Amino acid sequence: MNAPPVITNFIEQLKTAHTDPAVGIRIVKVTGDNHSGLYVAELSPHCAVTAHYHKNGIEIYQIIRGEGSIHTGLLSGNDTVNWSRSVELKSGDCFTVNEGLIHQLENTSSESMIACFICPASHIGDDRFIVSGLVPKIP
Repeated sequence: MNAPPVITNFIEQLKTAHTDPAVGIRIVKVTGDNHSGLYVAELSPHCAVTAHYHKNGIEIYQIIRGEGSIHTGLLSGNDTVNWSRSVELKSGDCFTVNEGLIHQLENTSSESMIACFICPASHIGDDRFIVSGLVPKIP
């Protein structure tokens, strides 16, 4: 039997979102199943998500509100990160983070950044590998 879709308002859900201590953002799963979902996250002004990567699956992002940067890099043989050039972001921008790519979303504005992203449920759990250290400012 086909049930009608469940309508969810991510703005209302974000009001009750918890802070994910592993990466430092307020995050809530808006819709999806046990395999993948649509998440919404709020990043405080002048803060950054903890740098991390995932071994399986991609993440697709859309910046809903705010401005910032996405920093990406790859692990080298001696467990250091080879950072790439950072990319500036603004409201309406979309991008994909491929598996294995270290990423760190940074809010560079004085207002909260809100981003929606689609990813496997495992990216919020056991397929999230934290990278220590801060992203260097790369021109």
